[in-house]
Amino acid sequence: MSLADRIEQAKHFGIWLHEKTNDRRYPNGIRERTGLAIFQLTLDIGDAIIVLLQAKVPGPALSLGRPLLEGYVRGFWLLNCASNEQVDGFLNGKCPMFPGLLAAIGKNPETGGAWIHATTAKNLLAFHDLTHGGCEHVKRRIGEDSVEPSYPEDELEGLVKIGIEIRIRVGAELLSRLKDEEALGELNEMAKAFRQEP
Repeated sequence: MSLADRIEQAKHFGIWLHEKTNDRRYPNGIRERTGLAIFQLTLDIGDAIIVLLQAKVPGPALSLGRPLLEGYVRGFWLLNCASNEQVDGFLNGKCPMFPGLLAAIGKNPETGGAWIHATTAKNLLAFHDLTHGGCEHVKRRIGEDSVEPSYPEDELEGLVKIGIEIRIRVGAELLSRLKDEEALGELNEMAKAFRQEP
């Protein structure tokens, strides 16, 4: 699938997900509101990546890879792993360091922890560098005779794919909390088709 096709796929999925999850009544506990607020931000970051790629601004799009992944991990931790005291602490500016979040989440494939750990191991170092304007950006801009953006299309497509997968996972959390079985069924079918693509 080309980058343009992948971007269109992400846009259509994002529209569907927003239609199914916006303006709905969610559980009202402090844990839920806190975790869901981060998930909402994560969805916005995914939307911003698509907007930037469509505008042919790949560097800033890649710089959002880290907050996309870390936002998802923090939201997952808050909703599924954090103690009540940790949720309160988070709202007061105290959050475990990222390795502590990963340890608390664990590596269980059934909870999604295995995917979080594998995706983090594969991407986080490059995401750190890309977020801070480091050598990963420089290497993609220096040519033999010029300095200009030259980001590999497969790399950008990979970013869109991670964004879609995170949106699928956020969508599953949101729709589960809404107890929307019909939309969950649709999401599961879309996720299955997406994960079978090359």
